[in-house]
Amino acid sequence: MIQAASARPLRLPAALGLALLVAGCAGARSPQTQYLAGFAEAERTVRTFPAASEVAPDLTLDAAYRLQAQVVRTRLAHGDRVVGYKGGLMSAKSLADKGVTEPLTGVLFASGDLADGARISLCAYRRPALEMKLGYVFARPVAARSSGVADLKARVRDVVPVVELPDIAYRNGDAYSAVDMAAANVSSARFVRGARHEPSAAELDALPVTLFRDGVQVTRGLGRDSLGGQWDSLLTVVNLVVAHGGHIAPGQIVITGKIGDKVAVPAGSYRADYGPFGSVRFQLDACPGR
Repeated sequence: MIQAASARPLRLPAALGLALLVAGCAGARSPQTQYLAGFAEAERTVRTFPAASEVAPDLTLDAAYRLQAQVVRTRLAHGDRVVGYKGGLMSAKSLADKGVTEPLTGVLFASGDLADGARISLCAYRRPALEMKLGYVFARPVAARSSGVADLKARVRDVVPVVELPDIAYRNGDAYSAVDMAAANVSSARFVRGARHEPSAAELDALPVTLFRDGVQVTRGLGRDSLGGQWDSLLTVVNLVVAHGGHIAPGQIVITGKIGDKVAVPAGSYRADYGPFGSVRFQLDACPGR
């Protein structure tokens, strides 16, 4: 059944801009503070925003993650909840294109966690994108660097087909860096979950995934598209989450890299076919006047 609740915009409260202005960045008029205020206002008004490196040209990746952490803290202070983490730049080509050697991580929020059959208004987006992925639901916590894939397999409860719908909302959508992505929480917005499966139910790297829009095939790929393999890419994301000060609690989900190509997302009826893992279905509704 199609759910209409997911059409709500992820707009932040009007007070958020003020909260970010007084948050823990150095100085009331520092470039970091200006970026956070502009980011919050853009979220509230559903407008694009200047990338962090436009506002703070000397920003390092570590500093960008501190900005991400401030965005997360403020979101939590206004009632949202962390439900997991996502990987970004999860392919050799993506890493090379951005000139970095390791992927990025971002935080997933309860406000963007949608069930199969969701209905989503494109009015809630600036520059929507779509990526087919796999998510891993943890039964046991991870608070320190994982020793390897065997350790992860002992901690994961379920594997879930996931279609992520990020919002690539930079003012210049054609020119942004890894630093910009980290500061903007890797464009985290919404994701649609399918049914849960046991990790051993299929060969994850060989899992065929095909996306259809209004019954027409749009893109396809295999599980191994995520940085060469699902379990190794999950290990990479988990250890990066821990390295950046995060931890994974029981019940939280970690999403690996995209399967197939990232695609444009006009309005329509979508179905992502995950073979033995079933399908993820959702509806994107046009935004009148946009």
